Amino acid sequence: MIPRAGIDTRSSAETATSATISTTCVELHDGEIVISRTTLITAITICIFITCLSILLICALLYRACARRRQAKAAKAWGRKSTYNHRISHMQKQLDQEYSRQYSGCLHNDTENPFLGSDSPVELMLPERIWEAPAVPAKVAGKDRRKSKISLFFDDAVGLWVSRK
Repeated sequence: MIPRAGIDTRSSAETATSATISTTCVELHDGEIVISRTTLITAITICIFITCLSILLICALLYRACARRRQAKAAKAWGRKSTYNHRISHMQKQLDQEYSRQYSGCLHNDTENPFLGSDSPVELMLPERIWEAPAVPAKVAGKDRRKSKISLFFDDAVGLWVSRK
């Protein structure tokens, strides 16, 4: 055979035997892993990163759920409070209108002699009245929480707004 330039002259049997000789086979036993060091470090790093990311996402979802629950609870309390305040203001408005209808013209007292004017101490040339607070301040009553939650109803027999007890 004439060797040609750039062509391997070895036979295929020779190349097969040289390939098996150059590669070494590692015998694996139970419980052994054969991975290169960089592959192992990369795999562990990716696992740690994914685990941390999962924990962060779970924490974010839990915080979001708690915030929504808290917001819904606050909205419910605000709705109850605003409804209660609206009812009370509406009742007060109705009561004021009823009193103004009943006593229209009665609350205004005209002076009998308009030339005399009012009977204030300044116009009557009397020393001005001094209103003093007592030496011992009065005890301020504590706020009763039940009183703020008392509901009112109109009693037709009495003709007044009465609190339910």
